[in-house]
Amino acid sequence: MKERVAHIDIAKGIGILLVIFGHNWIVLNNKGEIYNIVYSFHIPLFFFLSGIFFDPYKPFMATLKEKANTLLKPYFVTVIVVEILFIAFKAANDAFGEYIFGIFYATGPHIRWVWMWFLPHLFLISVLSWMFLNLTRLDKSNLPIQFLALFCLLTIGWLTIRSFWAMPYIWKEHPWKINGLPFSADIGLISSFYFMLGYFVRGWIKNPRFNWLWLAFIVALFFGLHKLTEFRTDLNLRRYDSLIFSTALAMAGIFMVIEISKLLANFAWLARGFSYFGANSLVILIFHAPLQDYSFDLLAKFSERYFYVAVATFLIAVIGSVIIVEIVNRVGLLRVSYNPANKSTGGGDLLPQ
Repeated sequence: MKERVAHIDIAKGIGILLVIFGHNWIVLNNKGEIYNIVYSFHIPLFFFLSGIFFDPYKPFMATLKEKANTLLKPYFVTVIVVEILFIAFKAANDAFGEYIFGIFYATGPHIRWVWMWFLPHLFLISVLSWMFLNLTRLDKSNLPIQFLALFCLLTIGWLTIRSFWAMPYIWKEHPWKINGLPFSADIGLISSFYFMLGYFVRGWIKNPRFNWLWLAFIVALFFGLHKLTEFRTDLNLRRYDSLIFSTALAMAGIFMVIEISKLLANFAWLARGFSYFGANSLVILIFHAPLQDYSFDLLAKFSERYFYVAVATFLIAVIGSVIIVEIVNRVGLLRVSYNPANKSTGGGDLLPQ
């Protein structure tokens, strides 16, 4: 069994907690500076971390089977069950055809649980990255050439990011708009930039050595750029405002989290806590938002102090996700449905090492 890289598990844990926070009322209410900070890097972080343990030399069919099993299976199991329950309990079958379309089209605006778009998209870029790396053999080149090639892909992705948004379509004689390509393929060049960059610099990222000067520089760069710019990133809504600054913010945020993770790895109890969330990130990603959203709607009926309600619902989402993780890891059918490849930690690692 391969030895796990402790600080990468911690980085995944920080990342999934940022995802929960990013879906919290505190961040989403007015979409101010906190929103800009969190959304500038938390999704690129997951693409980057995914690439670190990617193996383009694994046979294509083995890669396809593995990614379908760990990403598509939990996606389809969840969204189909959610749709069945929604119809059964809310009798909301007037738009049944649209939601069935959304399940298989798999972009955020067309599925009930919007955040689930990430799973089929990660499947897609894993497959496309395998093809790209095997066709170009770019991993044999030096890092500047690799970065230049990836930056060309990123540039094309940035230039075309809105090209497939709000496409007109007629559904049962009614005008309708389709947002994005299937599996969010229209942002694939942007997400692949971070995914393959993670693969190319994996040796450096896996090095556990912590550097105070590097952390100080990257923190200053990250918050300095946020102070100077107002650019926003939200890949689900196809926002990537600046090719240079959005990328710089994402990269600074990614390296900041990784360096902080190396520091936290020296503190056993903190490392165990964050690693737990990282090792169970799939289940937490899937179930955190309903816990947070429904509890906020409930508690907001009793108090209009929404900030404190939001803090409480964040804690409910975190604790509730832990409970669901423990249930999933103890029930065979659920464990098989939610990432059976991760036998070392149970059934919930979004980015298995």
